[in-house]
Amino acid sequence: MNTELESVLLDVSQSSDIDQGDLTQASKLIVHSVVQGLGIDRAGIWLLSDDKQQIDSIFILDKQQHLDDLSLPRSAFPAYFTALDTERVIAAEDACHHVATHEFTDVYLKPNGIVSMLDCPIRHKGKMIGVICCEHRGQLLDWSREQQAFVSSLADLYGRAVNANEVRHYQLELEQINTRLEDEVNRRTEELNITIDKLKAAQTKLVESEKMAALGNLVAGVAHEVNTPLGISVTSTSHCIDELNKLKAKFTAGELGEEDFEYFLSTMEDGLQLINRNLSRAAELVHNFKRTAADQLLLEREQFDLTQYLEQISTPLRPLTRKHNIELVIDFEDAIHIDSYPGAIAQIFTNLVSNCFRHAYPDSFEGDKKIQLGAKAMDDRVMMYYKDNGVGLSAEVKERIFEPFFTTARNAGGTGLGMSIVYNLVTQKLGGSIEILSEPNQGLEIDIYIDKEVSN
Repeated sequence: MNTELESVLLDVSQSSDIDQGDLTQASKLIVHSVVQGLGIDRAGIWLLSDDKQQIDSIFILDKQQHLDDLSLPRSAFPAYFTALDTERVIAAEDACHHVATHEFTDVYLKPNGIVSMLDCPIRHKGKMIGVICCEHRGQLLDWSREQQAFVSSLADLYGRAVNANEVRHYQLELEQINTRLEDEVNRRTEELNITIDKLKAAQTKLVESEKMAALGNLVAGVAHEVNTPLGISVTSTSHCIDELNKLKAKFTAGELGEEDFEYFLSTMEDGLQLINRNLSRAAELVHNFKRTAADQLLLEREQFDLTQYLEQISTPLRPLTRKHNIELVIDFEDAIHIDSYPGAIAQIFTNLVSNCFRHAYPDSFEGDKKIQLGAKAMDDRVMMYYKDNGVGLSAEVKERIFEPFFTTARNAGGTGLGMSIVYNLVTQKLGGSIEILSEPNQGLEIDIYIDKEVSN
């Protein structure tokens, strides 16, 4: 191949138009290069249809003018298509009389003044997909091997451009798919976020309902417990008033004797002491309940004596346990000072004891019922524990006990949130851990480990 043709081929092969995936630009470049290299004024690129029954022009250049696209059906030019089927170069020096091109004489060659044709196959992935058609006017032209090799090389470069176009098409499709996927993911994510927000709102309401239900139980128990000392105080007060009225009557009638006055003083002393004891008891119950209830709602961090605080918690819990005929035993060490959230601790023990009423002691349970609460200091940590001698837990229940909304007492009003709240308070609010020890018919022990000073 001469130097001029090699130079043209090198320029085309190095052009970005070949590999950027734009077939229009690649077609223009290659057809202009054919015209330049061969010194002809008409050339074009034609591509076969998928069924090979038609060939369509993609780009035709005639005297530097771009012509409209043309189509040639197999049925009108069978000899030409038979030659194409061999997938070889068609080099027609005398196109009007060549076996492959003579069918074009009257309809294409003579009207356009074409005397010689050179068609070189374009291949993509091993198959012929079209041709580069070179058309010469003037004297008959015997296409040299160099010219055929030159056009064949340009045809191969066009095949490379077709491959680049296919890659670009796949990339665009992939980008579109990715965009659709991203849009779908964003839409699904938005839907999930909305659903999660709704679930969180519902869970918050349920948690608040669970907390208020626990406080409601405390209120009922404490109210019943307070009624006893208040009732005694009212009765004692009424008795003291009666004795005072009797004393006034005797004094007015001038019948008050020393013995009557001493009896009055003794009666008043006993009555006032009884009133004082019972009012103090009622005040203690109300004070401890107020502290426990307020702490459970506020969950504020503070420094406090855990031993003393657990004693306060147990006060409003005792009426509840007595109502269910359960003995409540409190095991405390000496003062355990911690920096933590008393409200969370109150909520934990209230939930554990309330949970016991529904699950630990069914109607069929026989024997004494006993709950044990306590705390032990362990260097920088504290172990708080709950124990009962109830029916215990199966392996399945023990595994799922902290799952939100899991309950074995749905028919009895269980929400499945009590133990979930306990777990979240221990692990998140107090930064601790919780351990379940239980076997069927062997009772339940829950050990809670927290730092003496929470980190959050």
